[in-house]
Amino acid sequence: MRQLNTWLIWSFVLLILQSFIINKIQLYGFLNPYLYVGIFLLAPSSISKFSLVLIGASVGAWLDFQLLTGGIHLMASSLLCYLKPGLLDFVVPRADEDSLPFTPADIGLVKWMFYSSIGIIIHHSYLFIIDSHSFNAPLLLIWRIIISTIASSLLLTSVVYFAKPQVER
Repeated sequence: MRQLNTWLIWSFVLLILQSFIINKIQLYGFLNPYLYVGIFLLAPSSISKFSLVLIGASVGAWLDFQLLTGGIHLMASSLLCYLKPGLLDFVVPRADEDSLPFTPADIGLVKWMFYSSIGIIIHHSYLFIIDSHSFNAPLLLIWRIIISTIASSLLLTSVVYFAKPQVER
């Protein structure tokens, strides 16, 4: 229960940071850091897949409402939440069974970067492919996905890693 309460507090903090600070950062349409993806990646493994998809849809809808993006954040967030249990099982095989924590300090920085980067690539790929509406410039689309994934991964890792003393099981 304490893990769920801590996750809810961190989810609120990440959503506020995303809404009021990070949404203002944009560099020529290429650098779009999305810190809110951490809400889904840090969700306790005890949350059911259906509940997680509903949470993803709600958070995505909130971002769509703020950014006027018409549902693409809702779809990308729902996709990530749907695939998250399989991704977590691939990186940390027994996290679901044993309710293991999976922050950078717990599983190691390399595993965390692999886990978070793959999740962010899934989210950003769907988001930017749908947002582009065409494949006229595929190299620019790939470049945008790579740059935003690197920015989001580093930002999320730094926030989660340096805020670890407050996030306890």
